[in-house]
Amino acid sequence: MSQRRYPNERQGAFAERYVAESYGLAHVPNEADWYDCVHPRGTKYEVKSTHETLASGAAGRFRLWEDQHRSLTAAEGAEGQTAWYAFVLFDESDDVVEVVRRKPSTVTEIVGGEWNDAGHAQRNGRQHKVSWYEVIHR
Repeated sequence: MSQRRYPNERQGAFAERYVAESYGLAHVPNEADWYDCVHPRGTKYEVKSTHETLASGAAGRFRLWEDQHRSLTAAEGAEGQTAWYAFVLFDESDDVVEVVRRKPSTVTEIVGGEWNDAGHAQRNGRQHKVSWYEVIHR
C-alpha cells in the first residue's frame, strides 16, 4: 500500500474544501457542528470522506453521526431550506475518485435506524458506519 498524504483530520478538511470549490459553496467549518459548507442560497452541506481501502486493508466506510443527521434531516424538511450530504471517496494515493450528493432522507434509508454508541475518543454520541460502496452506488 502507498503512503497516504493526509491523516484523517487533514483528509476531512481537504474533502470539505474540494466540495466547496466543486459546488460553489462557502467553506464554513466552524459555523455549526452539523454542516461544513453553505450554498449562497442557504443550502447546508455536510461533507464525509473515506478511502476505497483503509490502511488496515478493510473497505472504507463513512462515519455518520446521529445528531448531525437529525439536524440535516430537519433542514431538509423545513420550508425554504434544503440540505445535502456530500460523500468524497479517495483512492490509496489520496486522489479523489468520486463525489456524490445524497439527501438526508436517502441517508435515513441507508442507515435504517441503526445507530450505535461511538466509543470514539474525540466525540461522544451515536454513529453509523456505512460502506462507501453502499453510498456511492445507491
